[in-house]
Amino acid sequence: MKFKVGDKVSFIDDKGGGVVTKIVDENIVHVEIEDGFEIPTAVSDLVLTSPAIKPESKQEEGMTGFQEDDVHQIDDYISPLYLNTDDQNLKDEGIYFAIVPENQENPLAGNLLLYLLNHSGYQVLYSVFTNDSGVFYGFDFGYLEPGTKVYLDTIERTKIELWVNALVQAVFFKENKTTVLKPISQLLNFKPVKTYKEDAFKDENMLKSKALMVEVGLIKSQAVNPYSSRHVSEENKEVLKEKITSEHEQIGKKPEKESKSFLDKHKIDEKIAEVDLHINNLVEDFTNLQNNDLINIQVDYFKKCLEQAGKDKLYKIIFIHGIGTGVLKNEIIKHFKKTEGIQYYDASFNRYGMGATEVLFYRNK
Repeated sequence: MKFKVGDKVSFIDDKGGGVVTKIVDENIVHVEIEDGFEIPTAVSDLVLTSPAIKPESKQEEGMTGFQEDDVHQIDDYISPLYLNTDDQNLKDEGIYFAIVPENQENPLAGNLLLYLLNHSGYQVLYSVFTNDSGVFYGFDFGYLEPGTKVYLDTIERTKIELWVNALVQAVFFKENKTTVLKPISQLLNFKPVKTYKEDAFKDENMLKSKALMVEVGLIKSQAVNPYSSRHVSEENKEVLKEKITSEHEQIGKKPEKESKSFLDKHKIDEKIAEVDLHINNLVEDFTNLQNNDLINIQVDYFKKCLEQAGKDKLYKIIFIHGIGTGVLKNEIIKHFKKTEGIQYYDASFNRYGMGATEVLFYRNK
C-alpha cells in the first residue's frame, strides 16, 4: 500500500501506531509515535487507520496554488498547480509527468519526486502503470480536478528505469456543452540519463520548482472529429485514384535494387549505430502480449541488428536494453559469448546510465 504524509497508521505486529511523517521510498516510511520519536518502518508492517487530511489552498488573482514558504515539500496529496494566465511560457494544456529533484539547490543529489499534472479545464480519471522490462504493474489511479497535480512517489535516482515507458491513461470529462476528447493511453517517453544532467531540470512555474517535464498528451491533439471517418472530399478521392493508377502501372516492372540497410535509421555516425530495445520502440501495441513474447521480440530484433551490423561493416553498435530484471541483458550476453569477432562491455554511464551495452567489431575497424 502507498502511504502519504499525515496518514494515521497502526503496527501490524505490535501494539500502538502513529502518524506518517516522511516517505523514504516505496518500501520505508517514518512513523512518529505518541512519545514524539520517529521510527523508520517497513510499509508492509503498517495498516492505514485514518487517511491524511488535505489542507485548504489559497488563491491569488490570476494564479492558483499553495502559499506555504516551503513549496518543495512533498505534496503527498492532490494539490493545485500554480497557473498564471499572464505567463508567456505557460505550457499548452494537457497531461504531464513531472520529475522534481528533492534537492533543488543541487538537482543531481538526493531523491526524485514524481507527479502527474492535469493542466487542463477537464476533470480527469487517471491510471498509472510502471514498466519493468515490458511487464506492467498497476501503481496508482484516481481523479484529478482541473489545474491540479497528484504526488505519485519519491524514488532513488537509480530506480528511474521503472518509469521509462511507464503507461499513463486518462479519460476527460466536462459538464454541459464541451469538446469531447479522446482518452489518452500513452507510454512515458524520456531517457533516464537526463536525470543525471543538471540542465535537464528547468524552472517550471506550474510547480514553482525545477523539474524535468514529460508530455503525456495535449488537449488540442485529443479533440474528437465526428466526421473524420464519414466524409471523404472529392479532392481526396482524386488523389486516391491517382495513387491506385500509379500502383497498377508499376505492376510487372522490375523493382529497383534496395541499397539501404534497415540499420541506417539507427546510425548516429557512419560506422556507429545505437539501437533502443525497449519494447515500445519495436511493437506499436503490445498490451496483449505475454512476458515471453515480449522478450522474444526484443532478442530477435537484437540478433537481427547484430548480424546486420557485421554485414554493414560497422565499427560499433550500442544496445539500450534498460535495467529491469536483467532478463533481456542476460539473453544478450549469452549470444555475445557465442559470437566471434566482437568485444562487448557496459556503455558510457554518463550517456546511457546503467542500461546499455557497447559492442566493437574489431575486424571492421
